Amino acid sequence: MDLTPHKIINPLSLSEPVGYAHALVVTPGRAVHIGGQTARRPDGAVVGESVVQQFDQALANTVEALRSAGAEPGHVVSMHVYTTAINAYRVNLRTLGSVYRRHMGRYYPPMSVVGVTDLLDAAALVEVVCTAVVPDARDADTLDDEEAWELVEEIDESLVTGRFGRREPAAEGERAGS
Repeated sequence: MDLTPHKIINPLSLSEPVGYAHALVVTPGRAVHIGGQTARRPDGAVVGESVVQQFDQALANTVEALRSAGAEPGHVVSMHVYTTAINAYRVNLRTLGSVYRRHMGRYYPPMSVVGVTDLLDAAALVEVVCTAVVPDARDADTLDDEEAWELVEEIDESLVTGRFGRREPAAEGERAGS
């Protein structure tokens, strides 16, 4: 799969986005909403002392939830990161970017990072929320206009020359080497 089946829009009239997209046009499909994922392990304990460690686990949990719902990171159309440690988040942007790419690849949907005073889990420093759209199977095979015309021209040409060129296929006996 390419990075995403959706169309990313980054107008030249806006500043160049780094680590996010300005807009995204969603391919029709099935919406998957991922609730707030923190750095919780399966036993319920929050792991990680730093914003980087917690972001790593929260993003791993987000990807696990996506895949459990039949989606992939490239299907994400919107992401929000909430943190009670916004200054630490700013200072660690480079490292956080590496952690992000390890889980999500080099695909950057529209996203925001918001500093908050508290999260529901007092031990959590980071919470990730996202929405994904898994394209309909029938839309995955849809050709754009240029591809469709190329296919029509190819088919038209094959009708003129025949499927096997101008030569007709050999008779059954000739194929067997008789």
